[in-house]
Amino acid sequence: MRISVLADETGRIIATLRPAECGDRPSEIRMRAAAGLKLHNIVLPPELMHLRSLVSLHDTHRVEVNGREAHLVAI
Repeated sequence: MRISVLADETGRIIATLRPAECGDRPSEIRMRAAAGLKLHNIVLPPELMHLRSLVSLHDTHRVEVNGREAHLVAI
């Protein structure tokens, strides 16, 4: 599953968004990045799939970009 993660230039997570289903259609909620922030579409690792809320990621992980691919790393 891919999630949207809004992060600053140091990789600090500002906001997260997990896609949700509304009946038979996907949610239309989207995030936009302000100046100094970047929006990443990241594959949620299997070890984090159990999280009911992604809020805990703000304190425990950051975004790291290698080449063109961004991923979460524990801090």
